[in-house]
Amino acid sequence: FNTIHVAHALARAGSKGFTIPAEMQGRALDYLRQIESHYPAWYSQETRRTLSAYALYVRNLMGDRDSNKALRLLDEAGSENLSLDALGWLWPVLQDAPGAAGRLEEIRRYVNNHAVETAGAANFTTTYSDQNYLLLGSDRRTDAILLDALIGDDPRNDLIPKLVNGLLAHRTRGRWMNTQENLFVLLALD
Repeated sequence: FNTIHVAHALARAGSKGFTIPAEMQGRALDYLRQIESHYPAWYSQETRRTLSAYALYVRNLMGDRDSNKALRLLDEAGSENLSLDALGWLWPVLQDAPGAAGRLEEIRRYVNNHAVETAGAANFTTTYSDQNYLLLGSDRRTDAILLDALIGDDPRNDLIPKLVNGLLAHRTRGRWMNTQENLFVLLALD
């Protein structure tokens, strides 16, 4: 997770105009392409799939889109066996990809079915495994990842302002619970 996260930071910094050494970016991209070979044997299937989805998302941000691998991951697991974080990370990788229209519709339906809406706010219901600590997961981070995917897919979706309201309502003293939440919420709101 940490290496994927660092590569994510490099990709975001590059997209904001910062100079990233080409060799560093190339090594990070090579690592992400082979991410599955770096998993310890004791990682659960869910943890492995979520990390693979995050790596595919970051590769996409770095201009190395691999929609075929994303489709294989979805075919292997099915939407119902992937975490909401994984679905949110796969979603932009599959947008406009050949042969992905049906799978995107499946993701949209699955995600919408897991949204909990009130009159003015929304969030997603999710469960966490014993290995959640490896992924630094949290409810607000999941909401932010899915908000970002929704904005990229359908900027006029009625769920977007409700998710924003839900995320803003969960701040304490102007911030969220931890750096992961702060990071992903701010990226989605950007």
